[in-house]
Amino acid sequence: MIEHKATKPMAMLLQDPSIRDAGGEHLHEDWPFPLDTDYLLGTGSSKFVVRDADHLDNPVFDSADWSDPGLALTYGEFNRAPAERPLLENAQFHQVNVFAVAGHTLRAFEEALGREIQWRHGGPLVIRPHAFEGANAYYDGMSPSLNFGYFRSPIRAATVWTCLSHDIVAHELGHAVFDSFRPLFLYSAELDAAALHESLGDLLALFSALEHAPVVERIFADSGGDMRRPTLVSGLAEEFGIGLRGSGSAYLRSALEGPPYDEADKEPHARSTVWTAAVYDILVELVDAVLETDCPDPEGRRDLDSFKQAVVTATRRLRRMTLRALSYVPPTGVTMPVLARMVYEADQRLFPNDALSRDIAQRVFERRGLWDPELAFTPPGIGLNFQDWDALSVGARAALVAHHADALRIPAGPGVRLLTPQLSTAVREADAARSGVETGAVTERYLHYAYEYVVQQEVWGENGPELVGVSVFNGGTLVLDDCWNAVLLVTDPPAWTEDLGADDPAQSAFRRAVSRFQETHRSALGSLRAPRTDSAAEDRVLVDRPGCPFAVKAVGGGALRFVRRRCDIAEHLRAVGSSSVALRLPGNGGLPNR
Repeated sequence: MIEHKATKPMAMLLQDPSIRDAGGEHLHEDWPFPLDTDYLLGTGSSKFVVRDADHLDNPVFDSADWSDPGLALTYGEFNRAPAERPLLENAQFHQVNVFAVAGHTLRAFEEALGREIQWRHGGPLVIRPHAFEGANAYYDGMSPSLNFGYFRSPIRAATVWTCLSHDIVAHELGHAVFDSFRPLFLYSAELDAAALHESLGDLLALFSALEHAPVVERIFADSGGDMRRPTLVSGLAEEFGIGLRGSGSAYLRSALEGPPYDEADKEPHARSTVWTAAVYDILVELVDAVLETDCPDPEGRRDLDSFKQAVVTATRRLRRMTLRALSYVPPTGVTMPVLARMVYEADQRLFPNDALSRDIAQRVFERRGLWDPELAFTPPGIGLNFQDWDALSVGARAALVAHHADALRIPAGPGVRLLTPQLSTAVREADAARSGVETGAVTERYLHYAYEYVVQQEVWGENGPELVGVSVFNGGTLVLDDCWNAVLLVTDPPAWTEDLGADDPAQSAFRRAVSRFQETHRSALGSLRAPRTDSAAEDRVLVDRPGCPFAVKAVGGGALRFVRRRCDIAEHLRAVGSSSVALRLPGNGGLPNR
């Protein structure tokens, strides 16, 4: 007997409102909200609450009570009388759409991760579909919320609602997810950490789009089944560009054509295209491989059904493959070459007898300069010491990590502060890329630890140059199998093979990281030494300039910290898009003053 789970269908658009099928209908589905594992109360659940208010929480539009069993929230219900109540102008449809897209995207991420996401400041996350009037949208980590703007198009007589863009909602949710999953990335001095923050948002939008049959059918109609040809999937936030310029701009297409790693831009948004393009290359080759294996055609022809199945299979496999690797990432920062190796290692753990996907990934990473065979992840044989973790107090857990500081490559010295270590468990179902491969469940555990220390940096003070302390956060992840055996040790800063032969591997890796940081950020660090003519010092912000990839802030009375800049969608689209299609928004792009 089949068990029918209790759900509530909730309408959502699968692409921007400007994208329609052959019959002129919006690409849409009803997302089944799981009433058996979650709740609806007003316009919220355990994960999200939709607050239709501006950024100051002043009410904007009325909302219905979604918990009412007699209230239908389906696309058909909202579109029942389009002439009398246009769908795209219906504020209550906006509320349901942004909630459903966020819920669907988060569920896919948690499925790949093998566990639930806990929001950084506790749940649920606030979503404001009409937060401000302006051509923008952003995730606010300080007051944890997703905020979507709206603007009257200067090109056509219509209002553009960013909360209706599947791509924009998924991208901004990616920031919220990563900020909660790896909150210390906010202070990472690695250029790649901020870039990966941006890339994750674009990839969540890409993966979310390719999961749905109507989107894949449209891609097939546009490209004949060739994923290398430009299609709607390469037009991130198409409606946004149409509203501002009269035509869509291929922002994501620019991301999918990103440069190799050694030619990467330092600006995080532009730099993110390196990783986004590499993952898309893997997807294209994986689709070809699935078609060749499961749907061979001697003449290389592709029919809709086989193409649709190949795209869905490859997307599902690649999404899980790339996202599960994030569990291996240190809590404080990561480089793209380290993450590339983790994608391979995580897949090898789940599919030791099926190398199809990871071999494709390695070839792409090598071609794009992201594969570094000299990176070292050799684990120490200390895994069994952590098997009584759940029975230990918080202090005893920290003491256990401190006891193995050398093995975990935690440097010793005065002032080193060990942050509270965390140990999490994930159980993942194997999802083979091709038929005939044995599947099953794999259990892994991850010991995440982080530490802070202070280094001296010269800045311009009231009386000229002076030395100040700068906080630096580093750490690592010890990957353990279901029997508590150590599998990998992934550290930030990363270790190379030659570091492991040094008298002090942790110090050797640290010196290398400091040298790389100083070389990479030479101009930004130089700006710290220049006299300041602005009023930033009053706010304890020493550097927050367009030429600097981070803001330098004083936290209370302590040392300075390098803080990653917060992203908004207009800034991202400007940086990712080529100069010929870059947006030129007046002022701050509609962001409220904060």
